[in-house]
Amino acid sequence: MNRRQAAFFVCMIAGQLAFARPGTTAESPTAEDIVQKVLGNDPWGLSGATITASMTLTDRNGKQRNLAFTARSRRHDPPFSKSMLRFTGPADLVGAGFLQVQNRAADDDRYLFLPELGKSRRISGSLRSSSFMGTDFSFADLDRRDLREESATLGADENIGNFPCYLVDVTPKRSDSPYSRMQIWARKDNYLPLKMVVYDKANVVLKEFRALEVRRVSGQWFITKSKMTNVRDNHVTDLNLDQIVVEAIADDTFTVRELEKI
Repeated sequence: MNRRQAAFFVCMIAGQLAFARPGTTAESPTAEDIVQKVLGNDPWGLSGATITASMTLTDRNGKQRNLAFTARSRRHDPPFSKSMLRFTGPADLVGAGFLQVQNRAADDDRYLFLPELGKSRRISGSLRSSSFMGTDFSFADLDRRDLREESATLGADENIGNFPCYLVDVTPKRSDSPYSRMQIWARKDNYLPLKMVVYDKANVVLKEFRALEVRRVSGQWFITKSKMTNVRDNHVTDLNLDQIVVEAIADDTFTVRELEKI
């Protein structure tokens, strides 16, 4: 390469850098990029799979309650999904179900079915902060709407275990959000959220999520063991995905009529 060619090469690179977004390089995603990648994942099998799962709830006194359920899901307007969850245990919850349909231009549809009532009850957006069936996951955690409508900033990269992660600080925009902000540590190679910390409206830590085991099934990454800790109430929910089948499921599966079938 002669001097003239070298000078041209340097100018070309400088021009490319001048048009890059401030604070980023061609290799480093923005905070919004990372949030969209996290949303594009399906770590709990609620966007295109059939799963069999179990939960163990532990209160501040060490008393435990075990739940079991199956769930089926599909993506209908990526990254939006439809999912149907049905409890298989314990005895007092057998047959109970939950239907969720995420919507792009309107509030999500959420229906809870309890066999003893014989019909479904719609869960409004004002109830998003409520606990889902006594667990440490809220309806807001299930719909992920606070990630879909947010502003985000990048923090300093950190390792979670042996995995380099992006740290993103997310501020939900919705007035019905139960959280003031959320911190997400997303694994750099697959954007799985290995850790999340959520803050209440007083900006005090409310809950912490940890991924304990991840596994690849049919080319997709899933969080197969995880722990959600309610710091305020000293209550813990351990979630295990015991079986995962990635498959296409018919759209007419996700209706209130199907939810109310026992």
